[in-house]
Amino acid sequence: MQTPVPDLLNTCLQLADEQGQRHHDGLDATGRGAINGVLRAQSLMLSGAGQQCALNRYQMALVAAHGGGILEAAASERHGYRPLYQNVAYSQRFQPVPGACDQLFMAHNPELLLIAVREPRAATAFLEDGDLEPVPFEEGAGRVHRGFYHAAKRLYERVSTCLGNGFDGHKVLMCGHGVSGAIALILGQMLRHRDVQLYTYGAPRAGDATFVRAAQSLTHYRMVHHHDLLPSLPGSWMNTRLSAYHGHAAQSFNHTPPELGVFVAGLGALTGELYQHHGALCHFMPLASGRESAHLMWAPTSDIVTQHALSRLVFERLRDSPECDGMVGIGLVDSLGVDSYVASSWAALQRSQAALEAREPEVTEAVIKAVDLAFEHIGQQLRSRYQAVVSEVYAHSHEQERMINLLMRELSRLHITRQCLYDMRFKVPSVTEVYGDCVQQP
Repeated sequence: MQTPVPDLLNTCLQLADEQGQRHHDGLDATGRGAINGVLRAQSLMLSGAGQQCALNRYQMALVAAHGGGILEAAASERHGYRPLYQNVAYSQRFQPVPGACDQLFMAHNPELLLIAVREPRAATAFLEDGDLEPVPFEEGAGRVHRGFYHAAKRLYERVSTCLGNGFDGHKVLMCGHGVSGAIALILGQMLRHRDVQLYTYGAPRAGDATFVRAAQSLTHYRMVHHHDLLPSLPGSWMNTRLSAYHGHAAQSFNHTPPELGVFVAGLGALTGELYQHHGALCHFMPLASGRESAHLMWAPTSDIVTQHALSRLVFERLRDSPECDGMVGIGLVDSLGVDSYVASSWAALQRSQAALEAREPEVTEAVIKAVDLAFEHIGQQLRSRYQAVVSEVYAHSHEQERMINLLMRELSRLHITRQCLYDMRFKVPSVTEVYGDCVQQP
C-alpha cells in the first residue's frame, strides 16, 4: 500500500514559494507564538535519517549559502530565501551554538547538530604549489590536500570541543560549498566516530585513493552542477600542455544537445588521479534544449557528462588558439556560486515532490528518449574515432595505445551511463527519498 504524503509537508512546500505569508496562524513576525497554550516556533525542516533525500539536499544548500540567516523564518523572508519550516514546540527549534566563527556556523535542536563550513578564502588561494602538495592524514589513513587539511585542522578543535559539551548523542549534519565542501569532507573524516551526514556542493577533490577508501563509512552526498569547473580540481590536466589534446583527443559531437556536445580524452589520468572524489554523486544536468525546466539528477559515469564543463573549456581553447601550447589553466571566475546549487536543489525537490504526488518517475519519457538518442549518436561517433585511431600510423606506438585505451574506457562508461538512464525510466521516488524521516513528524 502506498504511503500518502503528510499534509504538513504539502502545506510547507506550497507556502515555501509564497514570500511573506505565515505558515501557521498564531505566529508573530519572529516565527513564535502561543497556540493552544503551548509556546511554538517555526524551525528549519531537516531529516536526520542516513538516507539521502531531496528535502535535505535543498535545505543544506541553503545552510551552506547563508548559515544562520535561515534559522529565523522572518529573517529568511527579508533576504528572499525559501527554506522550509515546520511548526514545533519552542524547545525543539534550531538554535545557534555559541562559539562559532567566520569559517564555521553551528546550530542544534534536541536531536541534530548542524554544521556549515564557510571558508571565506577563494578557491585560487588553495591552488598554490605548497597547498596542492599531498600530506599524510594524521587522524587516519591516506594523504590529503595540504591547504584543505590545514583549514580542517583549525576547525576541528572548535567542533570537537562543542561536541564534548552536551552534544554527544546528537546526529551531525554537515555541509559546505566549493572549497568549504572539501574542508568539510576532511573534517567529517576526523569526526568519523560520530554519526555524520555530509552534503557538499561543487566540492573539489581532497584526498588520495587510500583516504577515500578509508572514508567509505562516512555518509556523503556530493552534488555537482553540470556546468561547474571546480569539481574537476585538482587534476593531472593542470600540469598538461594543450598540445596533448590535439588530434584525436578532442572531439565535438553532431546531433546532440549542447550539454553533451564535446569530449576531451585524457583530462583524467588513465590509471587514476592522485586526488580522488569521495561520496555518492548527485549530478545535476539541466537540459536547455529539452522541455522547459527539464533536468536529470543522477549518478553518471561517463566523462562526457561528469567532465562537461572542463571539456568545453579545453575544447574551446584548442579551437580558438590552435597554435597555443601553454598549460590548460582554468578561470575560476567561471565556476558556479552556491546560489546555482540552491536553485538546482530547489528544482530537483519540486520535481521529486510532483513525481511522488503523481506516482510517476521523476524523469519524463520525452527526456529519457532525447538523452538516449544523443548517447546513441555519441556512441557511433566514438566508435568511428576509435576505428580512425586504430587505422592511423602513429609516430609513437605508445600514444596510439593510450588513445585506444582512453576511447575504449569512455565507450564502456557510456554504456554504464545509458543503463543508469534506463533505470530511471520506471523509478518512482519514495516518500523517504523525498522527505527523509520528516514524514514521521507530527
